[in-house]
Amino acid sequence: MASKILSKKILKTVSIFEETFGVPQWRRKDPLDELMLTILSQNTNDRNRDNAYHKLRAQFPTWEKVMQADVELIEGAIRSAGLSKQKSKNMKNALLWINDYFGDLSLDKIRSLSDDEAIELLTSQKGVGIKTAAVMLAFSLDRDLCPVDTHVHRIALRLGWVREKTNAVNTFKLLRVAMPRGKAATFHLNLLRFGREICNARSPKCGGCPLFEVCKWKGRHDFK
Repeated sequence: MASKILSKKILKTVSIFEETFGVPQWRRKDPLDELMLTILSQNTNDRNRDNAYHKLRAQFPTWEKVMQADVELIEGAIRSAGLSKQKSKNMKNALLWINDYFGDLSLDKIRSLSDDEAIELLTSQKGVGIKTAAVMLAFSLDRDLCPVDTHVHRIALRLGWVREKTNAVNTFKLLRVAMPRGKAATFHLNLLRFGREICNARSPKCGGCPLFEVCKWKGRHDFK
């Protein structure tokens, strides 16, 4: 889909969502906190992610202590988030890399990098994909990015914004070019809400959907 056409479609959807859900607000976290939380969030729900995060911070009050801990202890602390063996290694390795690359356990120096430079640097680390990098940049550093997770990807496919076999990485790239300036992060949050409350994976509430008329999904239905 041509970028200008997609931009118009997204702008209209942004307006509909803001009328329906309002403009979401969020509490900004330190970039390193956001990165670790986002790694925990991979392939799990918010409740399990938050439980794991709070247990980890209770057991290891500083990221330095997490970095120095045996990976098995980290794994035990974050078990409720799922994939704890993989995530514990990725978190520890990321902390070791950050400390070595930047000279301390802080991502504040990323503030001076462009979005593309920051994404390239962050995604050089195992366990940090484009979605994870975009979440950290958008919600801790106010970068104008719309991360593409399973909800956003599903909605983009159903609305016909991207072709059927487009993967999440390419969906992110396509949406990024077409996104109205200054709306990416809040649109992401409204897309999440829409994906959870209305356009969910298994039983979407098509009958009450504010985007029903523009939906291209073959499985849509117009009953309540």
